[in-house]
Amino acid sequence: MTTPIPRDIPLPLPAPEGFLEILLIVSFLIHILFVHLMVGGSLFSLVCQIRGLKSPDYEKLAYRIMQTVTVNKSLAVVMGVAPLLVINTLYAPQFYASSALIGDMWMAVIPLVTVAFLLAYAHKFWWNHFINIPELHIGIAALETGLFLFIPLIFMTNVNLMLFPEYWPQVKGFFSAMLLPNVLQRYLHFISATILFSSLFFVWWSGRKSFQDEVGFSRLRVISVRRFFYAFAFGATVFQILTGLVVFASLPPQGMSWGFTLLLMLGGLLVLPAMWWMWQNLTYPSHLLDDRVKEITTCFVCAAIIMGIARHDYRENALADHKSAIAEKTANYQAAVKDAGEQAQLTAITQESQTLVPGESAFNLNCAACHHPTLTTVGPALQEIKEIYANNPAGIAAWTKAPGKKRPDTMKMPGFSQLSDDELTAISQYLLSH
Repeated sequence: MTTPIPRDIPLPLPAPEGFLEILLIVSFLIHILFVHLMVGGSLFSLVCQIRGLKSPDYEKLAYRIMQTVTVNKSLAVVMGVAPLLVINTLYAPQFYASSALIGDMWMAVIPLVTVAFLLAYAHKFWWNHFINIPELHIGIAALETGLFLFIPLIFMTNVNLMLFPEYWPQVKGFFSAMLLPNVLQRYLHFISATILFSSLFFVWWSGRKSFQDEVGFSRLRVISVRRFFYAFAFGATVFQILTGLVVFASLPPQGMSWGFTLLLMLGGLLVLPAMWWMWQNLTYPSHLLDDRVKEITTCFVCAAIIMGIARHDYRENALADHKSAIAEKTANYQAAVKDAGEQAQLTAITQESQTLVPGESAFNLNCAACHHPTLTTVGPALQEIKEIYANNPAGIAAWTKAPGKKRPDTMKMPGFSQLSDDELTAISQYLLSH
């Protein structure tokens, strides 16, 4: 299969490339954190609301969780601008091509996000309007959650397609790109990360001193709520390790490196103590909670940072050859454009010289810059020269070969030793005849 090599627009980067790469990693991690909290919050709100049909406490919990979703979705959108701009800057040919190949669905992101946000607002702000029709309310929450789960799949399909230009010729739209190797595995890995980070967020959120008063739960009930989220966090961690191994095994080899592998292993090791602390929280007596949420969160944040660096390392490795090929093609194109321009200019000069009368071309090249037809500029006007040397072309040629200074207020004319006698005679005859 022939890999398409598009030509780049040779514009300088707005900042050093290393700085942009760091900005991409940092801004993406911040953005994806709020995406996880938005999607996970919507998912947990839906789950709790369904359980709330039998247990009113979960209905209260679902409502409180929904309060966080609209805040986190706004931050997810705002924080997503920077990584989107930077990835467009650093990988313009690849990102443009992959976006165009799934163009219909890529453009559908905007209306889908709009609908999802409107559903989230309806779910949150009309909570009391649906008290007597909870099935409809849950249906709205399910649709909202479904959209929040689907939109990241579009982004993931796009960035995955960007990494592998060799697949571009066979892609026929979004669903074709979605079925390429590695996409669905990465998406399951993303979903597990969403449940993990949102669970940890709600463990912290429900551990605040004010939470018990906000929901009106007893202390034991709050502990059971926190253990509920710990259970999801632990299960999501196990699932993420398994899906992570599947993703690693299915990654195309062109992005692999020892650095990438070691970073993944280091990130995985950081998760182990967090799993141990979470397991302790799940197995403690029901009225106790060891907690350590700060230590657990720190482990996962460090692991996420390392994974973010590894992700960028894989992307750079995967696209290294393609970027080099694009740079070479762009340089060759620029050289061809320059050669074509010079050839066109030479052809124009040749054609012009062929149409000129004898002496005109040499006059334009050597004399016209200083001698205006009727005005004195650097040198005297041509009209004056013609009057002085009327019918005496040899006089002009002799003066040109050994010029002097006739006027105190003008500069001395330079010599033109490079011109032959025939050229000087032709110039003189042309000058006197026009």
